[in-house]
Amino acid sequence: MRGFGTRGGDPGWSFRAIFAPPDGRRILYRAPMALALLLIVAGALILYGGAELTVRGASRLASSLGLRAFAVAALLLGVDVEGLGAALTAAGRGDTEIAAGVAFGTVLFLLTAGLGLALVLGRRPIPAPSTVMLLAPGGGVLLAALAISDRYVDRLEGLLLVIGYAGYVFLVLKDRGPGPGEPHPDEPEEEPLPPRLSPVPEPESERPGALAAVAPAVAGVGLLYAGAWILVEGGARLTLSTELAAGFVGAALLGALTSLDEILLELLPVRRGVPELATGNLFGTLTAFTTGVLGLAALVRPLTLDTVANLAFLGVATLYTIVSVTFLLRRRAGWALGVVLLAFYAAWLVYAAGA
Repeated sequence: MRGFGTRGGDPGWSFRAIFAPPDGRRILYRAPMALALLLIVAGALILYGGAELTVRGASRLASSLGLRAFAVAALLLGVDVEGLGAALTAAGRGDTEIAAGVAFGTVLFLLTAGLGLALVLGRRPIPAPSTVMLLAPGGGVLLAALAISDRYVDRLEGLLLVIGYAGYVFLVLKDRGPGPGEPHPDEPEEEPLPPRLSPVPEPESERPGALAAVAPAVAGVGLLYAGAWILVEGGARLTLSTELAAGFVGAALLGALTSLDEILLELLPVRRGVPELATGNLFGTLTAFTTGVLGLAALVRPLTLDTVANLAFLGVATLYTIVSVTFLLRRRAGWALGVVLLAFYAAWLVYAAGA
């Protein structure tokens, strides 16, 4: 049977033959395969550099504007442009089940693989944000539950969801959480970070201006999307160069590649000693996609939800409950919760695949 990349039945072009050549010949990589792998590597490097620059730029922006790192991450990184574009495009094409699936699937992946890996691979537990910022996303989850209760989201419900997200933005800007370097009054004292991880406070006179602080953050976000685009291009080319089914590559490879930026935006802030950026990105994305993104997609075209989209939302609601209750009770989360989240995602994938 010929694969996508076979030419004249030559097994040397097949993915399987690269690892187990039938006649023991030396397999030479063809140009399409080499280019695909080169794009994947280049995209991953650009993505990593963009995530590093975004973390540094967001920290400087928070310091320059006198905002909390949590607020900057929730508003700057919470609305994932790639996910928003995918949801709106799907709704415009009439694929409303896909639009709803993108909205809930993005959050599901972030709450499991993103946060789970950050907790397991991070150097220390992640402290909880303020109580208000923990509970506010619950309002968004409740609004989404009411909107999709009949598996249909009309334009009026979409408008109400968008208004709900505007209310969340107002709460984020008004929340009197910790400022840069200040502990929150309802959080226990944290042990000091190791010297090489501790952020160095900038003297007032040396703090960058708003424009100088915005530039690195915007450049970082731009690199994130450029890297993600190159990764997807490489994955698409890999599909044509192997015998792997396009559906498998799309689900197993492209799905992971396009979500790599979310993992990095959870993991890197924790490892760089700025966990507020990780929690801001987490809860900001959760609220944005269960209210604003879902609402905008419904304004483009009323949404009909299928079984998998419903399962994704139930997963999101369950995970939010687990994570928020853990933060509320313990005021921090560690590797044990990370293991639970990763196991939950694996179980959800198996269950959803058979739904």
